Amino acid sequence: MKKIILATLLASTFTANAQDKFEITGSLPKLANDKAVVLSFKNPKGKEQKDTANIINGKFSFKGETAFGNRAYLSIVPLKKDTAKLRQQADYKEFYLEIGKYKVLGTDSLKNAKITGTQAQTDFLEYTALTQEKLAQFKAISERFAKVYYAKVKDTVKIKEIQAEARPLHAKIESILDSFIFSHPNSYVTADLIHENKMTVIDVEKFDPYYKILTPKVLASFTGKKITEKYNKAKQIAIGKTVDFTLPDTKGNEFKLSSLKGKYVLVDFWASWCVPCRAENPHLLKAYNELKNKNFEIVGVSLDDKKEPWLKAVEADKLPWTQVSDVKGFQTEVAVRFGITAIPQNFLLDPSGKIIAKDLRGEDVNQKIASYIK
Repeated sequence: MKKIILATLLASTFTANAQDKFEITGSLPKLANDKAVVLSFKNPKGKEQKDTANIINGKFSFKGETAFGNRAYLSIVPLKKDTAKLRQQADYKEFYLEIGKYKVLGTDSLKNAKITGTQAQTDFLEYTALTQEKLAQFKAISERFAKVYYAKVKDTVKIKEIQAEARPLHAKIESILDSFIFSHPNSYVTADLIHENKMTVIDVEKFDPYYKILTPKVLASFTGKKITEKYNKAKQIAIGKTVDFTLPDTKGNEFKLSSLKGKYVLVDFWASWCVPCRAENPHLLKAYNELKNKNFEIVGVSLDDKKEPWLKAVEADKLPWTQVSDVKGFQTEVAVRFGITAIPQNFLLDPSGKIIAKDLRGEDVNQKIASYIK
């Protein structure tokens, strides 16, 4: 009886271990044996890992361990380094890897191969089919826009025409994105889509529905934990919250935000290298000059990582308000604490130190700020 129990226990353990692995088998019959396939994926601890399999008679395979469902990549590399071939366009395929079995079927390349397997990959193929054509169209428009926008002589009429062309396409892509997200709350693909497309700057009220639809399974994933962490940080600077911080000013003296309590204060996160930030400075300067005698102040928080460019930008843009920074870039304690990963961003405090508005910008920012001052 003991032997039977032991055998059953060992069999159960073996089965469990087998189920914790992924298996990939590939067939590229027209690919020569002088190539190998590289698999880039996340291991069970969420760390990036690579594995290589030689192609033998058009076949290759992988076995390994992972956790949850994550983006992974298969790429073709020569067994012997050839600098001429390395300069050619890379042959790779993106897919979603989780525990389970996968098949890669193609002819002589990964780029045109089809990868099938688990539910995460099925979801990824579904989303790709829905958006591939429109994303390609938007990329082409973006490339045309970049050529005009960064030309030595800007054609403002053409710029506006391209922007007008892009808006309805962008709106359609966003509509497809939202439809997929809300119809696939239990998908690891959804987690990545939310993390990459809905969290650059978080408006807590608008973001809340995206967070609440995610299932416990998805929130437990590596991406799910990142979403939760950033969302919780963003809640600290939501409307109605009171904030404070201390940072050195341009002369190295410690400045405490709460020292301006009793005034309306716009806290503006920016950097000397940030083109959109610098474009906003003239609008903020106009607002400051109009409202500085109406109990209003601005505090600029620079996310520069070097002091000299920061100070030069302050002087060049003629910014008269308080400027603070510990020149640690996005590793500035305040940026880390509040989850600031993109700029420009700002929030407006009332005299009690409570946030009453966020991300006020544009040519009419003076009017937007004035509407909050009583």
